[in-house]
Amino acid sequence: MQVPVMLADPSIAAPNHPEEDWKIWTVINPATWMVPFFGILFVQMWMIHSYALALPGYGFKDSVRAAPAAIVAPAVTQAQ
Repeated sequence: MQVPVMLADPSIAAPNHPEEDWKIWTVINPATWMVPFFGILFVQMWMIHSYALALPGYGFKDSVRAAPAAIVAPAVTQAQ
């Protein structure tokens, strides 16, 4: 599949995808950017889960609800 490429200089050959996809690693060095990338993903995951678990009906605080104690009227005794 030929991907259309918008280049200012027509003398530059258009990349041949996916055979030349490895060239992205000449621009993005995983040794430098992998830890910050995973840090950003962790923060994003933490924010999404915090929001989702705070919704009513979801989360740990809503999964264990104590049943209200039964209210019993005092026994009526007959005075003699």
